[in-house]
Amino acid sequence: MSDGWGIAPPAVACVGLSCRDHVWRVERFPPAVSRTHADGYRAEGGGPAATAAVAAARLGARARLWAIHGDDDDGRANAAELRASGVDLDGCHVPPGARSFVSAVLVAPDGERYIFPYRGRGLADEPAAHDWSGLEGVGAVLVDGRHPRLAAHAVAWAAAHGVPSVGDWGDLRHPELRARIDHLVASEEAGREAVGAHAPGGPGGTADDHVADDTVALAVRAIGALRDRPEQLVAVTLGPLGCVWDDRRDVWWQAAPSVDVVESNGAGDAFHGAYAAAVAGGLAVADAVRLATAVGALRCAGEGRAALPDLRTARELADRLPPPTHLGRSRAHPGGPA
Repeated sequence: MSDGWGIAPPAVACVGLSCRDHVWRVERFPPAVSRTHADGYRAEGGGPAATAAVAAARLGARARLWAIHGDDDDGRANAAELRASGVDLDGCHVPPGARSFVSAVLVAPDGERYIFPYRGRGLADEPAAHDWSGLEGVGAVLVDGRHPRLAAHAVAWAAAHGVPSVGDWGDLRHPELRARIDHLVASEEAGREAVGAHAPGGPGGTADDHVADDTVALAVRAIGALRDRPEQLVAVTLGPLGCVWDDRRDVWWQAAPSVDVVESNGAGDAFHGAYAAAVAGGLAVADAVRLATAVGALRCAGEGRAALPDLRTARELADRLPPPTHLGRSRAHPGGPA
């Protein structure tokens, strides 16, 4: 990888949720008594699309966000933080009187997060209320499906203009929209749901070699269950175990680096933002996954969006990652196994 993006930085459209996270670091989880003390608290912007946009902007991409903000203090705080991070908000909309989408996020001592969302009020999912002119010139469109009508509008535009779409899918909702995505990047939880499997020991598995092997094998199975058309690229992110993807010719696994985890909240969102920026920048899929894996890991090593790395830092870590492991021929390819 080179040190920069080339002649001009890539432009990325991120379409979906922007919310307010109220984050408590608790001394134990689950609680043993009626009151569990917190040793840290902060309020900050969250949401998959918004955090992805910040991650892309931190990497030097031109990030543009289409989201719905509340007409309240939380919505105004989110917008101010995003602008300060260099995200273009011309595509965002504030319905009069709307209440923001907010989440309580409990961060356990091991860094795992537990999210309790309140979905707000009056956040109408109406494409006609937004200015879509900023889609012109983007190199990738990322959608998270939280506002499905906005996502459908953006994906249709991308298909009509030959721009790759990237989907951040955490569950199996909106299958008709998921089928239209070019690069479907699903969570381990979505993969397990697709094949009817339960998580061993919690999200992301454990460091045990046997569990890791089983989780990677499950991700390979999940790719086949998640794919809706042969030409669709499908990936499954596995937290500390990295990412498995099928590039329509072969199946690969990129291991993640070992980091001292402070918290995992937003790590997947950061992965998606970095991946979309890399796709917009013309990187090969393997290089996009390596960069995104490094960004997701670095997000876990600090608190909040402040932990998101710049391009140089992310690439330094990406270049130290082991090469991806070839897991076999793609079942989507005509020459692959039946």
